Amino acid sequence: MKLSWPGQRGAVMLFTFIVMTTLTAVTVTFLSMSAIQIKAKGDDIASSKALWLAEAGLQKAAWNLKTPVASGGQGEDWVSPGTTENLGNGSYTMAVARWDFALAANGSSATATSEQGANVAANAIDASDATYWESVNQPTPANPEEIIITFPYTLILNKARFLIPSATNRVPRNYSWQVSTDGITYTTVVNVVNNENPDVTDSFSAVSNVNYLKLKVTSVGIVTPPRGGPGVPRVFIAALEALGSKITLTASVNGLNRRIEQTVVADDATQTAFDQIDWNEIFPAS
Repeated sequence: MKLSWPGQRGAVMLFTFIVMTTLTAVTVTFLSMSAIQIKAKGDDIASSKALWLAEAGLQKAAWNLKTPVASGGQGEDWVSPGTTENLGNGSYTMAVARWDFALAANGSSATATSEQGANVAANAIDASDATYWESVNQPTPANPEEIIITFPYTLILNKARFLIPSATNRVPRNYSWQVSTDGITYTTVVNVVNNENPDVTDSFSAVSNVNYLKLKVTSVGIVTPPRGGPGVPRVFIAALEALGSKITLTASVNGLNRRIEQTVVADDATQTAFDQIDWNEIFPAS
């Protein structure tokens, strides 16, 4: 059937409308997909810039801790308030805090050659100075008293500390710190004689592949200054620590509403990171 002129014109207009509607839908879909891709690309750029800032900040933190104060660094202090520095198109804030690898809360455990009642080895790593480990016997060179820390992962270690209870008059007088990889063969890294201090931190050359730390006591003495009577000649340890550092970096990128936070724990000798937490976590700025 042949359409009249008005009919032909209407068909053409309808066809044109369908074509234009289709083209418009295709254009809108294309623009929408492009916008999503552009947004994703923008997020990638923001994330990359934030990542670069935080990584650079971590390197700056390591430099700051390794470099002596006289040369503009922090040296081996390993404790700092939050410090903020501008870096490229943003800034980062670095905070360094003391970290104890030996704490039970950080995954370590403790055993001892003997334990007096409720004063068990675990008390030395429970983060409370009010509780303590107490040996059953008086230590001698032939029969030492020992407390051993088992770490949750292999460490590089160069610093250890012990603290005796505040009400105790007896202190480890002759003792040694020993380290081990397998818990069977131990190497002495520090040997101390005639100690009279209740709170002692010993530093030694960094040792790798440390899975166990042992405090071996061969004699006890009287703390200086004395705290009253001589007390029972046993070993008392309120805190035993394997010292390191916790580094927290927060970086932000100007105008991109993104930031990154890194928290790592590191040894006190080489800034080797362990048990990384929230590593390269990128999230919207609050």
